[in-house]
Amino acid sequence: MKYLFLLISLVCFCATSQAQIEVQNYRMQEQINWNNSIRIDQRQMNQIKAGISNNNETVMDISILMNVEATSYSAMFNVRQVAETATEVNELLNGRLEQFKKSLEALGVKKNEMVVELISQVPIYGLKTNRKLFSKSMQEIPIGFELHKNITVTYSDYDLLNNIVYEASKAEIYDLIKVDYFAANPFAYYDTMRHAASQYLKAVEYKFKEAGFRIDTFDRILAEKTSVVYPISRYTTYRGLSKLSYGKLLAKAGGTEMPTLKAAPSMYYNPLPFNNFDVVIRPRISKPSIQYTLNLKAKFVNVPKPVKQPDPPKVEKQFFFITPEGEVKLLDVVKKNG
Repeated sequence: MKYLFLLISLVCFCATSQAQIEVQNYRMQEQINWNNSIRIDQRQMNQIKAGISNNNETVMDISILMNVEATSYSAMFNVRQVAETATEVNELLNGRLEQFKKSLEALGVKKNEMVVELISQVPIYGLKTNRKLFSKSMQEIPIGFELHKNITVTYSDYDLLNNIVYEASKAEIYDLIKVDYFAANPFAYYDTMRHAASQYLKAVEYKFKEAGFRIDTFDRILAEKTSVVYPISRYTTYRGLSKLSYGKLLAKAGGTEMPTLKAAPSMYYNPLPFNNFDVVIRPRISKPSIQYTLNLKAKFVNVPKPVKQPDPPKVEKQFFFITPEGEVKLLDVVKKNG
């Protein structure tokens, strides 16, 4: 009994120690992330400095960010199937796809908004052992076929994806490859940002004028750079402290043992930070959005005004003069100014 108590205490101590280690590791990772964030913020703040060149010119750098909710989406799923024959593998996979497509039609998705793409169909080989009297050999023989297809679903309601994934699971389709975001008429968004940059530039010019600097009389050179960032590139992985329990599922499966698994990392949408931009249009983000950016560089050059040169002297009369040596010279009679 004494040894049993010691064994139970040891197990509890090990479990507690492991939990404490995990908590400490989690806190250490949080501290590392915090320190990295501080260094990034400090580096970005050091970059936010005005500068004046020594050549009678000044440069303004204006960055605009605009958050836009997508007008349509496309979700791509991968479907796999194995079977003994090529006919069977196609029938099984196509049956799953048809079940999925019918359920999507019930959700309002049109037939032309569902596209099936063949990826590959390859044979599966196994190894057969051939035994002889004094030796054995391995022979590769075909045992079946593996078929891969992708299906892309286009939709316009952001919340519809939950139902699409649910209906896919009913057809044993679990691999969601990616979700793409689309926005109609992106040129209008760039025009909006150009207008915002122009207004911002006018406000800066007015402030310079109030301070006694008339940069509005300077010659200017403008250059711009546009870009777009889609949500698919702004997801960041993280590993939380909480873990899921599979005990209830294992009990229903008749005491089936499950291999030790590490907690799978999850993801969250991490949009572009706003602190690198002078103007942010639609800053409130309630769902993953397409982020359009515009960078405008304006160089103001103070060109010196040309100095007015005096008028050349006006010639009233001209005479030809013959020197004693016989050389002919032209003499100008200049009228004095004033």
